[in-house]
Amino acid sequence: MSVKAADVDNAISRDTGATPDEPVQSDFTAILANTVHDMKNSVGMVIGMLDEIDGSCGYDACPSHALFSQLRYEGKRLNSNLVQLLMLYRTSNSEYTLNVAEHDVYEVLEECFLEHRGVMSVKGIRLELCCDDDLMGFFDRELVISMINSVMNNAYKYAKDRIRIGAGRESGYLVFYVEENGKGYPEFMLRGCADAPHGVDVRKGSTGLGLLFASTIARMHSHRDRAGYITTTNDGIDGGGRFTLYLP
Repeated sequence: MSVKAADVDNAISRDTGATPDEPVQSDFTAILANTVHDMKNSVGMVIGMLDEIDGSCGYDACPSHALFSQLRYEGKRLNSNLVQLLMLYRTSNSEYTLNVAEHDVYEVLEECFLEHRGVMSVKGIRLELCCDDDLMGFFDRELVISMINSVMNNAYKYAKDRIRIGAGRESGYLVFYVEENGKGYPEFMLRGCADAPHGVDVRKGSTGLGLLFASTIARMHSHRDRAGYITTTNDGIDGGGRFTLYLP
């Protein structure tokens, strides 16, 4: 039995409420978002199981310890990308409400530091934290931590042997930064101001997702006539890359 195009159109109309000629892009986008959410949960479970296996083996007793660390890194990087996609979807559809409150900045950075210290040490990367222990700031904790973790994942890939995370005050802004001692950002990814492009270059393997996510989060934080923004420069350790988030 053959299926005619008209029959498919009528089926779409019945299932979605759309006319045969009306696009169903919004339905597809919602399905895609739900699929990404399910993938994120599955990846999270895999990461949790890897942590349990690695923890039960111990560093000296398991010859595959370095491999497990690399698998955890790749899993967390994938999970971070999925989180970013979901957040961009929610913000573009006005489904996310910014949860700004006062937070201890040092504690936020320490949480990120402890999250990455193990995998960094396996690769021989020295992780440094530079922040006054009494620094406070107003921001969405979940979003900022997600952003810092994402940038640290990227720094892990390109750093030679040092990564530094820190925060402070600069010209009335609360400033978070992640810097490393690698070769620095390529020219197409450098952002010296808030209106710079997102660093998309498919030929070089850059989707621009991370910078788009960071820029979106930064702009969501505003105070009076100022909005947050990000910069990427090669002013990091020994001329390496430096990512900076400015929050008003």
